[in-house]
Amino acid sequence: MIRSIYFERYKKVLIAACILIIGSCLFNVAIQNNQWKNAYNDPNDKQFYEEHKENLSSSWDNVEMKEVPFASYKDYRQEHLFFYTIGSPDSFYTQEGVTFEIISKASNYSKMFPYVSNFSYMSEAFLLLFVPLIGFLLFFIDQKTGFNQFLFSLGASRKELFKKKLLYIALPFLLSILVGQSLYVVLIHTLIPAPYMNATLGQLFTSVISNFCLLSFMFASSAFIGSMVGNIVFGPLTWSVYWWLMLNFPRSVYSVGNIIYTAKQITHKQFPETLFVSSVGKMGGHWWMNLLFILLGSLLMFWAFKKYQTISLENDNAYLLHKKSRWSIWGIMTLFTSFILNTSFFDPWLYFFSEKIYGQVDISISSPILSNITVTLIVGLICAFIIFFRGFTKTLTRALNKLNQRTG
Repeated sequence: MIRSIYFERYKKVLIAACILIIGSCLFNVAIQNNQWKNAYNDPNDKQFYEEHKENLSSSWDNVEMKEVPFASYKDYRQEHLFFYTIGSPDSFYTQEGVTFEIISKASNYSKMFPYVSNFSYMSEAFLLLFVPLIGFLLFFIDQKTGFNQFLFSLGASRKELFKKKLLYIALPFLLSILVGQSLYVVLIHTLIPAPYMNATLGQLFTSVISNFCLLSFMFASSAFIGSMVGNIVFGPLTWSVYWWLMLNFPRSVYSVGNIIYTAKQITHKQFPETLFVSSVGKMGGHWWMNLLFILLGSLLMFWAFKKYQTISLENDNAYLLHKKSRWSIWGIMTLFTSFILNTSFFDPWLYFFSEKIYGQVDISISSPILSNITVTLIVGLICAFIIFFRGFTKTLTRALNKLNQRTG
């Protein structure tokens, strides 16, 4: 019965969402294949090389500390047409041991290098938005449309309602990501000629798994938020802020790594930016990060599962549906937000170590500490205001009423 109810309500939306996921991956194949063909058949390519070859470089010489130009137009054309290269120019030039041969051979792979495609990966931005958005709506939409009242009146246990929603709605949606990304890697690996497809099929499928684990975590964490909030305005706003923060979270982690490298005076390389595989490609990520994503996502789903059994319809418009979780949610919101702000946007520690070690400036350590404390306190107060506002206003109203009764 529960399955038929869920299918009747979500069937069309679920099918459309799965088609969008798979379609975006196939669309990306067409876009990248066309881009590669246009680059391969570009009639002005050689003329461009002749006019700008003095400013074009193939690698960085760590001994001479200068860029190494291409030896010939053939080398330039080959590297220009290789499907994958290593990171951004900044990370490329600071990585020790990066050579033309490392980039060109599909079998050459290092977990230290952040590989990226030379051609636009159009579906990355779509999946990073669409997948967590569906996760948030998975529970939030039923709460705000009153569908929960109908479900709770059926006589089925809330445990069954929760589990079957994951089984019949969330699981097919997540599987469509695997299907779409798997089709993408098979087709793109087949369409791009072997000399230029400098990644093995095994490397690409490893990347599919890592990307899927990341998207699954974003889906689960968004579903957790959707199951915990009830306010029609602040609920979506909370998820929107979380989504924006989550996109900046990898940069925060890499920033911490670079701070450690700076403090240890490691100057010949950057902290490896390979922990978060946000798009399918040659970069495969790390198995322990995949395990961590699955573990954290499962813990959040278990938390949501336990709280789903105690939802009170009386708190329908409350910011948090579960009062007992207010302090733990406040702690997570404060730490997560302040960590990202302190590392991605203000970053006082990188400035401190750079000035003290390389600039030989006598700078006090109190400055970055006070900066971190200030940001954390401000974030904590804002989060407390949002979470406890309703309870605070109720307490204040009761106190004022009692005062009026006494004075009256």
